[in-house]
Amino acid sequence: MIRKGRFALWRNKEFELISYQRSYYLRSENPSDTKWGFRELKGDEYAFIKPVSIEELEDAYEIIPYAMILGYRFALAGWDVETGKVILVTVNPFVQDKIDVRPYGRFEYIIEVPLEEIKIEEDRVPILGFEASYR
Repeated sequence: MIRKGRFALWRNKEFELISYQRSYYLRSENPSDTKWGFRELKGDEYAFIKPVSIEELEDAYEIIPYAMILGYRFALAGWDVETGKVILVTVNPFVQDKIDVRPYGRFEYIIEVPLEEIKIEEDRVPILGFEASYR
């Protein structure tokens, strides 16, 4: 599973973290989380949300996925489920000498690679005043 975005730990369990108008919500796809106060999200029978305060969270962080190819770091820009390929982007101009990339925007380079051919790594950046923790 490729994870990207903001997440929080609550009751020793990881949830996607959503913010809207300075309020925070945990998102779950598990209907059994309704016992913990999660409510079905309107229009999506597979999504449940729960309002929380920052003080209730054990940790909060943003996950930034990336991949290394021949020593070059690429950010994960997307994933095409139909083709099974991930879309990777870098701003490193030297990459074009070693890897078959295409220009993408200004000063960027893009490549599409089958997911099974690379390993997706994650950077975990603390948010909302939480400190870095290495779990």
